[in-house]
Amino acid sequence: MAIIDRHSVTAIVVTHDGETWLPAVVAALTSQTRSIDQIIAVDTDSKDSSTRLLKSARIPIISAQRDCGFGDAVALAVDTLPAHIEGSSEWLWLIHDDSAPASTALEKLLEAVEDRPQVAMVGPKLLGWHDHTHLLEAGISIAGNGARWTGLETYEYDQGQHDGIHDVLSVSTAGALIRRDVFEEIGGFDSNLSLFRDDIDFGWRARVSGYAVIANTEAVAYHAQASASERRSVDVAGAFLHRPLLLDRRNAAYVLLANSSWWMIPWLCLQLLGSAMVRSLGYLIAKLPGYASDELLAVATLIIRPTEIFQARKFRKSKRLVSARVISPYIPPRWSLLRLSTSSVAEAIRARVIPVAESTSISVLNALDEEDLLVPTKRYQWRNILKNPEIFGYLLLGLVTLIASRNRLGALVGGALPASPAGARDLWRTYFESWHQVGMGSSHASPPWIAVLALFSIIVLGKVPFLITIFFLMAPLFIMWSAQSYLRRLSKNSFITISASFLYAISPVALASINSGRLATLAALIIAPQIPIVLTHWKAIEKNSWRRIYVLTILLALLSSFTLITSLLSLGIIGYAILSDYDQKLGKTLFLSRFYKRLTLLLFPFILVAPFSIEALARPARFLAEPGLILSGGAPELVVFGNPGGQGALPVWVLSPILLILVVALFSSSVAKSIAQIGAGFLSAATLFSAISISVHGSGANTRVWVGTFLVGATLAAVAAGVVILDQLREVLIASNINFRHILAGFLLCITSVYAVTSMGWSISGGANSPVQSNLNAVMPAFLTAEADTKTLVLREVGITSEKTIQYYISRGSDITLGQPDVAPGQVREIEIAAQRLINGTGIRSSQVFSNYGIKYVFVKNPFDRNVIRTIDGLGGFSRSSATSAGVVWRVSGVTGRIIFTDKNGTRSLLETGEIGTRTNVNGPGTVTLTETYDRSWQVLENGYRLERDRDEQGLPRFQVLEPGEISLLHDGTIRRAWLSLELIAWIVVVVLALPAGRRKREISDKELA
Repeated sequence: MAIIDRHSVTAIVVTHDGETWLPAVVAALTSQTRSIDQIIAVDTDSKDSSTRLLKSARIPIISAQRDCGFGDAVALAVDTLPAHIEGSSEWLWLIHDDSAPASTALEKLLEAVEDRPQVAMVGPKLLGWHDHTHLLEAGISIAGNGARWTGLETYEYDQGQHDGIHDVLSVSTAGALIRRDVFEEIGGFDSNLSLFRDDIDFGWRARVSGYAVIANTEAVAYHAQASASERRSVDVAGAFLHRPLLLDRRNAAYVLLANSSWWMIPWLCLQLLGSAMVRSLGYLIAKLPGYASDELLAVATLIIRPTEIFQARKFRKSKRLVSARVISPYIPPRWSLLRLSTSSVAEAIRARVIPVAESTSISVLNALDEEDLLVPTKRYQWRNILKNPEIFGYLLLGLVTLIASRNRLGALVGGALPASPAGARDLWRTYFESWHQVGMGSSHASPPWIAVLALFSIIVLGKVPFLITIFFLMAPLFIMWSAQSYLRRLSKNSFITISASFLYAISPVALASINSGRLATLAALIIAPQIPIVLTHWKAIEKNSWRRIYVLTILLALLSSFTLITSLLSLGIIGYAILSDYDQKLGKTLFLSRFYKRLTLLLFPFILVAPFSIEALARPARFLAEPGLILSGGAPELVVFGNPGGQGALPVWVLSPILLILVVALFSSSVAKSIAQIGAGFLSAATLFSAISISVHGSGANTRVWVGTFLVGATLAAVAAGVVILDQLREVLIASNINFRHILAGFLLCITSVYAVTSMGWSISGGANSPVQSNLNAVMPAFLTAEADTKTLVLREVGITSEKTIQYYISRGSDITLGQPDVAPGQVREIEIAAQRLINGTGIRSSQVFSNYGIKYVFVKNPFDRNVIRTIDGLGGFSRSSATSAGVVWRVSGVTGRIIFTDKNGTRSLLETGEIGTRTNVNGPGTVTLTETYDRSWQVLENGYRLERDRDEQGLPRFQVLEPGEISLLHDGTIRRAWLSLELIAWIVVVVLALPAGRRKREISDKELA
């Protein structure tokens, strides 16, 4: 102690509205095991009782202006001290008014410097004010992006893992012990750093002046971090708008630019600007625009006043004794920053998704009694797993699905599902491109579900065929899980909810969708149960927060991206709700509150899938179409029982209990009745629309509407109503004598059980031979795919033997893949007539028509009527190219291709072409005909000028060439890019609004901070 007593210590306490923490600070200072030689307080015009508390403790007070910075306040106190005596050991102990050192803090700090004469600054280990096990700092540094670096994890628990005496770049001024002679030698604290980062700057300057800085973790102090956590206002000079974060970020950039080597300045500027932009973006996502502006303004305030940096660097150069590179070991590497940032983000997400429950465990020392040792240990039986209804239900469904999918273990195609492209790149190209090489070509907007699939394919490294296979294989499990997550909110009886979820997963619409390749309906089956989970109040929708509204908007937009039937349903349901609100004569405020939220749910999903949704306004049939090839749905008499019909649907004799459950629920309790009314509405709409036929996706024939999406709502409502009924009925049946309720319940359970058994039996037997199969033979033979983008007229017979029809379409050198049917153009009437006449033998001019439209080959897919093949052989204008087991190919006579040049003499010649655009030469004046669908975005440039465009006799785009030279063909995708940009902006806005909002630091409770 005698050695320690040779030091003279002056404690300097700077106060600013610190009455909350000051009593504990004063008590801590007066209870030190090594007494303080002198205490001086500097009060910066506190508006609370801080000065009264200091006076009652008989501590001398120096008054300063309210905007006086921390460094200037310390300088005021040092100026009142007697002149420093050369050779004496005089120390300044800096204390914040919200930092309380432990009783042995000063003693341990002095012990650490006793044998280290080169040390100019030593600091304690800082722990949380409220939770003394919360580790704040044990030495500090600064990262290249200006972040304050402690080397600790967020809210790290102090277990002594960082204990010891460590060389550090700097220590916090909350408890820092500084040699007075060094303090005065290097000029004290920088007056430009009125608050925040002055400690790092001082430690940096001390290091390059040849001194050492250490942290001694045996010395402990408790810090509330009141200014940084916004527990009090920041009133120092230079604190623009009194914003702590802005001042902290500005000072961080100042410290780096003022102290670093000159050659690092450009790189540091890029880092500071880049990190500020990234952090501001993060704050915008967290809906904290104030913090976002702080990040950018911090850099801007330094840029507009560069003289401060120049003067600071000049001052530091005069005090520097060693190279600035000596601080390199104390600057954290970028990988450490990345690792800590990633860990913090992951922990934040985990805390949101899987919050840690408060522990209710009991110590084994209290729970273990001697008599427990005499009780034999229960041995876990594996067969008990099957007694768990959840495990049993999922295992049974998985087993049935696996057996039923035995012919779907590979690349899937068939039914409404086209072949999958090789990779995600093809999907992205289909989605982004403005022109689609499908049929005669089209500029239709690609449906957003293509982008959704491309995003999900990232999970499987872009392997789209594998993604589709896994999706169809796992779809029943996803459907069951989604339904269970909703139904468990209606009943706590796991047996009832699991049974109902299982029935939802094997419902007629679910089985038909899987068997016939209906992507949209499967997406609806998975997403639909999440809608009532998110939207907890529908009639009183004003009780839902705006964040919930935007989450539901995203769900509806996802559904709308697959099928615009969602928009029709939203229009009907929301329109009815708005009219009901109006009839109730609600107050203006309440009505508008409901109206705005309902209108958001109607318009925003529609906007998020633009321009696909907007184009549908001009083609209303698209509102009833689903992705993929167009296939007919079932008749109304089948749909009314919940069976969508069509290829792959359950046979008529497998009756679903959906209609019966809804009818029973309509006469049940108010909850089940209200759910059944919704289901009855969906079922009625399904029955009505199933009587409508439409022509979409480039098909000229009218096809009965597939109403799977409508039946998803009816099926979900039926199982939900059934859960409510059974949950309420069970206790009533137990407590009453046998009556009609027992009979009705038994009958309903019997019908449901019979359906479950028969549907599963059919699925694993005849249902396994569904239209969707793996590794089916391609329609186009390999030799026709060698010429890319060559038009081939494909003829094939479809339908059952007794009702076969001949179908035709134009192939561009390969089979139709995902997304292409949805953007296919309508059939050209002239080509349709020519194809019909080709089949019936009257097509004398068919070859000329095909040639005019750029069709190079005619391919008849086997099996086919041999009489038709002989008829084509006998017609002029076609020369047979090959005949294989795949089919017969004829080449169309004459000059035909994608780009045809006709000179003034009428001579036709082919021009070189690319996939969409091209650059080629013409040898003289004439016309260039593009055998693609006419579109205003087609342009041909020659010598920098656009050529005149018009339509030829076939309605194809034609361009007038006036002189020989090089021409460039292009399709202007500016409008498509503009729409995609707007769509991206809209999605970003809605996703940000749907994300949880961040909180300002002042909104975080002391308990959470601890």
